[in-house]
Amino acid sequence: MRKLSLLIAGLFLFGLFTAGMKPAHAAEGSAAKDVTLTQLAPHVWMHTSTGTADGNPVPANGLLLETSKGIVLIDTPWNDSLTEQLMTQIKKRFPGKRMTDAIVTHAHDDRIGGLNTLYKYGVKVHSTKLTADFARQQGYDRPLGDLKNVTKLQFGDMKIETFYPGKGHTEDNITVWLPEDKLLFGGCLIKALETKEIVPTPGFYPDQWPRAVRKVMKRYRDISIVVPGHGSPGDDRLLPHTINLLKET
Repeated sequence: MRKLSLLIAGLFLFGLFTAGMKPAHAAEGSAAKDVTLTQLAPHVWMHTSTGTADGNPVPANGLLLETSKGIVLIDTPWNDSLTEQLMTQIKKRFPGKRMTDAIVTHAHDDRIGGLNTLYKYGVKVHSTKLTADFARQQGYDRPLGDLKNVTKLQFGDMKIETFYPGKGHTEDNITVWLPEDKLLFGGCLIKALETKEIVPTPGFYPDQWPRAVRKVMKRYRDISIVVPGHGSPGDDRLLPHTINLLKET
């Protein structure tokens, strides 16, 4: 199974690179208002939804994990409407399975905007204490706040590790590691290769951000796939690319 996962990951990345980093023939829905799903590994999908930032449309990525016990979500779509749409897709794609847990990687709308929908469905939402506090300050019911600097989790047959590398894109940003697939969800801490500049956002830490990325690079040395919070997935080149962008910020 592990060899199969790596083979599929390799073929997927080859397709992205040769197609200009655009996932082809794997998305459901074509309009910007839709949530799309792109399969990255046998039991891992990237969900992408489009919201607005400063009046501009901005696609954002999260993950959908199929485990033997149910579905685990990494970050919500931008809002409750898009998250409800994702729930509908899950019912169709995974009949008989429900979403049991979610992990949110920091407290921006493109990560927690659908929290109320998750709570409606009885999903357990995991986060760091800092993210939980920020979410509550924004008017959401507080996530569990149960994640530490490093937290090893097991959902059915799937192992997951969350890692807090320090301040960067936000004070509370974390990454998610799937060891069986050698897949790193970098979230907004990591930038896609097509990203040409880092736009300053409120509450970011440009001086500390490179150190946080280096901590991720040191911890995970055998990465097959990296999924950024925005833009196309790729390989471990996304990490030094992010550091290089920060040198120009």
